[in-house]
Amino acid sequence: MELNKRRIILSACLAICIIFLGTACKKTPQESEEQPLSRSSEILKEVADDYWNFMLEESIYLRIKFGLKIEELPDITFPYAKYQTAFAQSILDKLKEIKIEELSHEESITFEILKWDSRNSVESLKFYSLYIPVTPYASPIQMAHRIFTTFEFKEKGDCGHYLNLLKKYPLFIESIQTKLEEQFRKSIIVPREELDLVIPFLSLFIKEGSQSQFYVKDERLEVIDDPDRNEFQQDLVRVINSEVKPALENLVKFIKADYRKKAPDAVGLWQYPEGREYYKYLVRVNTTLELSPEEIHEIGLEHVKKDNAKLDEIRKTIGFKGTLDEFRHFLKTDSRFFPKTPEEIGDTFTSHMNAMSKKIDSFFLRKPKAPYGVKRLDPELEGSMTFGYYQAPTISEPKGYYLYNGSNLNERSLVWAEGLIYHELAPGHHFHIALQYENEALPEFRRENSHNAYTEGWAEYASWLGKEMGLYQDSYSLCGRYMMDMFLSTRLVVDTGMNYLEWPRSRAVKFMKAHLLESATQIHSESLRYSTDIPAQALGYKLGSIKMFELRDKVERALGDKFDIRKFHDAILGSGSMPIPILERHIDWFIEKELASSKK
Repeated sequence: MELNKRRIILSACLAICIIFLGTACKKTPQESEEQPLSRSSEILKEVADDYWNFMLEESIYLRIKFGLKIEELPDITFPYAKYQTAFAQSILDKLKEIKIEELSHEESITFEILKWDSRNSVESLKFYSLYIPVTPYASPIQMAHRIFTTFEFKEKGDCGHYLNLLKKYPLFIESIQTKLEEQFRKSIIVPREELDLVIPFLSLFIKEGSQSQFYVKDERLEVIDDPDRNEFQQDLVRVINSEVKPALENLVKFIKADYRKKAPDAVGLWQYPEGREYYKYLVRVNTTLELSPEEIHEIGLEHVKKDNAKLDEIRKTIGFKGTLDEFRHFLKTDSRFFPKTPEEIGDTFTSHMNAMSKKIDSFFLRKPKAPYGVKRLDPELEGSMTFGYYQAPTISEPKGYYLYNGSNLNERSLVWAEGLIYHELAPGHHFHIALQYENEALPEFRRENSHNAYTEGWAEYASWLGKEMGLYQDSYSLCGRYMMDMFLSTRLVVDTGMNYLEWPRSRAVKFMKAHLLESATQIHSESLRYSTDIPAQALGYKLGSIKMFELRDKVERALGDKFDIRKFHDAILGSGSMPIPILERHIDWFIEKELASSKK
């Protein structure tokens, strides 16, 4: 149920909104031949070209994806945040010259997305001091490490480039410590219980020489001659031991000292200066909706009640004689629902994917070309992540994967494996992300764009679609699907509760234990994720899926017997990710087009 890792990291970073912006706004050859571009279209193309070039230069994720040379590690300093914000403001200034009535429908979507994301980016600067860069999901450390783990050696000169990047790593870690020190002076400190995850997370990377993840083993250096390879590896050991390792040790030492002593027991953004305003900003960015935390909290409570009623119906259908709470306990503890090996988890996911593949053509006009599959998450990361995440195809790895957590098998219930894999791969994340990237009719910007409520809302809608496809034949799998939905509904309650309504984490944990199948360990890490790691990110799942179903209902009512589920899905996926209000306008346009077509 987790996001692609880079989306999780970037949704928490204050630069989230500009990481995905920028594009060339292309016309199709037919459009170019039939009519000249309007002045507004020309301006939009210029703006979008500038933005795309900026993003391609600045985004480490994009440079890794396209196999471009990387010269710098992530920059989390305030001057760099100002630099990014100034660029976003320049985009807004240029967009003012455009008359939207002169744009085509697709151009207007490009215009609105650029304006939406740029405004959020500009606003983010005032909350710079509230972004904490060491929590497992939100930390830029993982993106920095990916630079080294995906680095390809094609010639001798690559060894020198890798070494130069590694020598910059201690400064990167020092910049993180500097920010923590600045926040410490403002009493913006990671809550005490989150530090129990942060310290082991950072300590994972404190290893000597050839045991370090920064060390490059022989199999990655096959194109390098033996003498040069040996010299390079010796240099690596020296830099790792004398520079990299000490920098990480100093960071952990700082956190363990006065920082930890003064860490608050309370969780949530409400306790920090401007914390509530920051949370409302994150709510808007992650949901793309104008809903208050109080409204979202009530929506969550309403849907928890509905999910409980549905689960109770299934309990009765199965013939379970105990109460609903006893049924939940049965689902959480009975050995039949738990894997014996990590491989069994992967095999179960694969089996469900094979069943889904037989149904796809009846519900979709297009399928992604990129293959997909499952494999286990790096075991070293499993302790700091509750579940796993979807990893999109890249140049170096053209296959999309769901990386599943294979640890603590007694906590890995397979009850919701079916619903989870439909969410993560097909027709969920892999479908919308791979189709978006492969759609050459879209400008580059929109091929790379990502909005939390759209991506997670679609994935949840797609998971429910399995029921309509005739899957979920096992009643317990259907239980799992409703329990997934319950999981998302509770997020609306506890995320807003802890970050805005001053709930202690103990209250959130109690609420989650009363309604979910997750183990105490999973609830422990999830409640910290919502309250201290990436607040508001988890709101996009349920709220986004509610909107997806509302849009489908609207289209069905408008088109009646002309409704085609395949065309509706193509309308949702065909123009890529966008904020929900823009998607709503796009679907209105789709309805008008379909009605006009039916009258011909």
